[in-house]
Amino acid sequence: MKRVAIIGFGALGKQLLSLLSEGRDGLNVLRFDDILYSRRAENCYPFESYADPSFADCQFYIGLGYKHLVRRAAVVTQLVGLGRDVPSWRHPSCHVHPGSLVGPGCVLYPLCNIGPDVTIQEGVLLNNSVIVSHGCRVGAGAYLSPGVVLSGDVSIGASTFVGSGVVISNGRTVGERARIGIGSVVTIDVPDDGSVIGNPARLLSRPLNLD
Repeated sequence: MKRVAIIGFGALGKQLLSLLSEGRDGLNVLRFDDILYSRRAENCYPFESYADPSFADCQFYIGLGYKHLVRRAAVVTQLVGLGRDVPSWRHPSCHVHPGSLVGPGCVLYPLCNIGPDVTIQEGVLLNNSVIVSHGCRVGAGAYLSPGVVLSGDVSIGASTFVGSGVVISNGRTVGERARIGIGSVVTIDVPDDGSVIGNPARLLSRPLNLD
């Protein structure tokens, strides 16, 4: 059995380990996390050491959460470039249309539903019960929180955060590194680095606080 490596081991990394452990006994798990390494925790290594050739036999999963989306995308791109094994993972309760593409390093939590002609690029995380309808595109390292609904032909840029319960209407484009607040109904396009919230969503003059 291959060693399993989780890069980043905060709250999301722990969730990921729990999901990966379902139905699998005896996982040999390495954790790349500076805080745990400083505490000399077992099987922990400095964060940046994941690229070392001594770990080339591992299966890599990205445990970086919604506050580190640009870095999340960069780590996946680096690992793929190094030829590492960076599988996508989906819970057995998910439905993914056979005509859709899920890139390396993606994680699909329980009950996600992916329609036809969807492209989900590398390192995307879809939390519980996300619906991605036909023709959508989700950029690298994006994070879609529980209960998000993307209507048809929506485009989400790389490293974008979409809060819980958000609905994005047909044909909308959301730029890179955008932030969409909890419960928003998005009927407008959102620019790169833009933040919106509300029903209907309105563009904010400053970045949405994700704390």
